[in-house]
Amino acid sequence: MGCGLPDWNSLLSSLRILLNIHGIKISDSDDIANLARDNFCSNFNSKVASCLYENSLEISESALSVAKSGVRSIVCFNFDDILEEIFQTESIPHTVVLNGEKFNLNKEHTTIFHPHGYLGRFDSDLEQQESNIVLSKSDYAHLYNNHYCLTNLIQLSMLMTRTVLFVGMSMTDPNTIRLLEKTREIGVWNWHYALMIVESEEQTISETKRLRRIGVDPVWYKDHSDIPRIMKNISKN
Repeated sequence: MGCGLPDWNSLLSSLRILLNIHGIKISDSDDIANLARDNFCSNFNSKVASCLYENSLEISESALSVAKSGVRSIVCFNFDDILEEIFQTESIPHTVVLNGEKFNLNKEHTTIFHPHGYLGRFDSDLEQQESNIVLSKSDYAHLYNNHYCLTNLIQLSMLMTRTVLFVGMSMTDPNTIRLLEKTREIGVWNWHYALMIVESEEQTISETKRLRRIGVDPVWYKDHSDIPRIMKNISKN
């Protein structure tokens, strides 16, 4: 969001406006993403991209600190190409992996995974159509039920073999929670960490208890501007 991209609710609101413009009736109970996918058909990804990139973008210090952290594997659940732009402009060696593509984790540079799909700003409509983006409830239901899809296998691999730092996530996604619980069930007890913003003392206490039960230790901060400092300290150590 610090780069000018919409958050989840803002993206869905923009899709709702597009549906209204096209004269499509919407009820309060409708899943906006499902409705948009059904009505826009092959143009769905292009419509999502237009909502995603409707504002001018700039590189935030937080995004820059992630790219410069020296981390070897990044799982990015966003559709945007901000990280790719930073890696290219900063001349940092990297590989981008989308669903269905082969990859090698042993390479001596950073691998960026986009398990929920990818919509490049300067991609053609045809290139955007070829991406399988995960946005609607039906998309998530398919992920939840398909234990062997690349999205789940990549996450399980990271959770079982690495120490993972979650950045910019609410830690409420049911698929992510399920995978964290599954690694604990099969006896993998390595700890992970999540950067979480402080909202109240009660929230920090309850969320700390909830996350620690699934093997995640929250790192609390008071303002999003704290993220670059935290990332730099982790990198140095």
